[in-house]
Amino acid sequence: MEVCGFISNVNRTLFSNEIIGEIQSAKDWTSQFIEWDEVNKDQQRTMQPNSGYELLQGSDVIQGRLLGGCIEVLEFAKGTELWPSETYWDDAILFFETSEEKTDPEMIKRWLRNYAAQGIFQKANGIIFAKPLDETYYEEYKKVIYQVMGEYDLENLPILYNLNFGHTEPKFILPYGAMAEVNCSRKTFSILENGVE
Repeated sequence: MEVCGFISNVNRTLFSNEIIGEIQSAKDWTSQFIEWDEVNKDQQRTMQPNSGYELLQGSDVIQGRLLGGCIEVLEFAKGTELWPSETYWDDAILFFETSEEKTDPEMIKRWLRNYAAQGIFQKANGIIFAKPLDETYYEEYKKVIYQVMGEYDLENLPILYNLNFGHTEPKFILPYGAMAEVNCSRKTFSILENGVE
């Protein structure tokens, strides 16, 4: 997504009352950091080809309200008044991104097991995962996702991987609570409502 694509995404999510619609995979991506400084205002980041969305499991078309965030930050909220009550997880599409900390896959596995142990994955309709920063642990994260889903007999839960939100660029905006859809056969992700009232 070039600059005009990014601006279009912001406009249709934050400044339009139209349905947001299908969020296509970015053709190129980057994690390159450029210091926020006036001298860098015209410097372009180096982009590389994106492999697109990857279906890890599932075969249905599912819908649900968006709920999730940065998986490391969500750990801070567990057990606090900020943690959503049980009903919020019902029929949700969960979204997870990993941070610039590039968390070890073993820790991600423990956190995912915790969601399953709480019954959250069993209540949800599906999960979307963002592209990891620098694609670090790209394959390893997939392995622990498969492992945890297998441990809890959740092999049919739709999971779409390598989406463009989180800590890589370009990124799209996920409006909390908006109705979304994952089409497993087409490997597509759509937001079925507008982002603002």
